[in-house]
Amino acid sequence: MANKTWKKPSIILIDIGKCRYCQKDMTNAESFVAFYGGDKAHYECMKKDQKNPKAILPKGFKDNDEITISIRKKVSKTIEEVCQNFGFRELETPAFEFTDALGKFLPDIDRPSGGVFSIQDEDNQWISLRYDLTAPLARFVAANYQNIVKPFKRYQSGNVWRNEKPGPGRYREFRQFDADVIGVQSSNIDAELCVMVAKIFEKLGLSPQDYRIKYSNRMIWNDLFNEIDIPLNQISQVLRAIDKLDRFGEDGVRELLTTGRKDQSGDVMGGVGLSVEQSESIVRFIKNGDKSNEQILDFENYLSNFPNLSIDFDPSVVRGLDYYTGMVFEAELLFKVKNNKGMDVIFGSVAGGGRYDKLISRFGKEDVAATGISIGVDRLVYALQQRKNLDVSENPLVVIINMNSEKLSEYIKIAEELRENNIPCEISFGSQNLGKQLKYCDKRNASIAIIAGDEEFEQGVLSIKDLSAGKEISKQISERDEWKESKAGQINIERQNLISSVLKIIKK
Repeated sequence: MANKTWKKPSIILIDIGKCRYCQKDMTNAESFVAFYGGDKAHYECMKKDQKNPKAILPKGFKDNDEITISIRKKVSKTIEEVCQNFGFRELETPAFEFTDALGKFLPDIDRPSGGVFSIQDEDNQWISLRYDLTAPLARFVAANYQNIVKPFKRYQSGNVWRNEKPGPGRYREFRQFDADVIGVQSSNIDAELCVMVAKIFEKLGLSPQDYRIKYSNRMIWNDLFNEIDIPLNQISQVLRAIDKLDRFGEDGVRELLTTGRKDQSGDVMGGVGLSVEQSESIVRFIKNGDKSNEQILDFENYLSNFPNLSIDFDPSVVRGLDYYTGMVFEAELLFKVKNNKGMDVIFGSVAGGGRYDKLISRFGKEDVAATGISIGVDRLVYALQQRKNLDVSENPLVVIINMNSEKLSEYIKIAEELRENNIPCEISFGSQNLGKQLKYCDKRNASIAIIAGDEEFEQGVLSIKDLSAGKEISKQISERDEWKESKAGQINIERQNLISSVLKIIKK
């Protein structure tokens, strides 16, 4: 029989024998058949076979609400202003890089693709989402070394992605804010980065009792490894085990350095395979903290000018990434917050960094002096939300009550006048019931409601209610007459005085 086109172009009547879903005889011309992904299928059966997607996120990812975004913007702006005061300028790099340009520096070597999210492009080349902002910076400097002014001081904010096991406060996508200096060998610049982070914390309302910036040096660890005969191919694993001291404690580090450990979820973390004597030498080294070198002395000489900042030596700071070569530092918050189980815990690390003098040479360049620090913006925002350090006020919102759909043109004129004066506003397009519109204003936390009907337009006036002043009374209003009788926070103004009257309320 001839094909007959149905209203939906993907659905036609056709004779194809039996349905591959229900095996029903399809020789009947009344049977609907769909071409789905190039395959012929019985339409109704296909619909039943399809499963609706679940409205959930993959583990390690999260949505951010308006308040969180507002706090993040305020925190990022504060960080940016302090960075600019220290002479840094902004740079932006893309989210994707060639996988080999990023390098294999992440500690989660047991994860797919070495802990990064990777895809193969149309040229069969592997590209990956950046796992930090440092490796892309190294690529940029190598590509533009002759053209950039050195020292090169840059800051950058952006999301990074890590294919690692998620946990409380640990996400697979998170925002970082980095500040790096290229072309300065002196440890003074490392110390300046730590001072800058302390200034950021204090500008965000934290006192020296609320934070601690710890520093150490990779070279003193290399000296110890030589003394206790740690093979070169085990150093990276040893450093990663030491880096977990804050999470697992001394006994946990001992287990990771030797035979391995099992966490509360039952996951087994393999051990490095060191002897008990070697692991005890490392733990003893952490406890004593009596090692130093020229870089540390220069670093501390700079810090002597800032005695009131909470910046201290701690040999346990090693940082988990392989590319660090000298000074390393980490910033932690010392106050307690509630974890996802409602328990009080010390918040912990929110920033870290160090010197990486050999990273740029991977691209065929000479060793280039480089150092930087990275702030975990999302973790910092979460901590500040818990402490309620930042008062983030929402933008004022004016809602124009829709009393008469025939007056839409007038409502639009009011809205346009407000917007042209940078006053956020919206026209209520939902129910024309006054009570429901006022309840909407309350849910949106609107600052002002404007009401105008035939009577107001005829008189050339507008009725304005300051919702913060008359909030409780407004909840009880359901009729226009009740609105007029309610005086709390309400005024009638001349139409031409709209902007001055609204600004007067907003700026109170």
